[in-house]
Amino acid sequence: MTKVNFEESFEIYLFTKTDFENNFSKLNEFLSFLKFNKINLPYKFSYVSSGDGLIPELTLNENILMNFSPNSLTAGREFQFQEFLKEQPNRDLEKLYQKIALPHELPAHTDAQMRKVSSLIKSLIFEGQYIFLEEPEKDLDEECINLFISALKEHISIHKQNVFIFSEQLDLWMNHVNHHVKRELNYSFSIEKIQKNWAWNQEKNHFFAPNIKPEPKDSGLIFHFPNKEVGKKTAA
Repeated sequence: MTKVNFEESFEIYLFTKTDFENNFSKLNEFLSFLKFNKINLPYKFSYVSSGDGLIPELTLNENILMNFSPNSLTAGREFQFQEFLKEQPNRDLEKLYQKIALPHELPAHTDAQMRKVSSLIKSLIFEGQYIFLEEPEKDLDEECINLFISALKEHISIHKQNVFIFSEQLDLWMNHVNHHVKRELNYSFSIEKIQKNWAWNQEKNHFFAPNIKPEPKDSGLIFHFPNKEVGKKTAA
């Protein structure tokens, strides 16, 4: 396999569950993939687990602001972050932030969606080489998923970062990712470029699949009933 040069293109790579069982964590799979492609250490990347990974002693806003670099030392960081959201070109990122109804509450006092949105926003404002997201769709409703996908694509276009996602939701991600990463039996990796008409091909294959009816299972008990003959009427 030809190694990937992540400095030439900036795209989304999708990891899915392997066809064989292994004991590697999803984060380990990602790091092994970087090593396989001879990416030089140290790796500088943001990571969101399938949970939220927030610090429980900090509010949602404080967790987000940990990755935010303010331009001024005089104005407050939260004020600068609000101004940053208004001025930056990624409008869907601001809309996603507005889904956090209780930004000044501790994570334990908010719901799973607000915590996950906070973690995802935190990953998008981190100045690193890569972003690795484990099941980013988990705990999000359909509106937040769509906002995040739009914000993510815009982020890649503006900041030139490669994004790596682990998810088993193929129907959700295959129309948005560029490459499908597979772990092989020999522990190497292969990359399949995703065709833009992936969903249509899946639907076509399903529609034109031969309709094979399963053979009836033999229950071991067979009953034969005699044919019922219709009796003839006799003359009165």
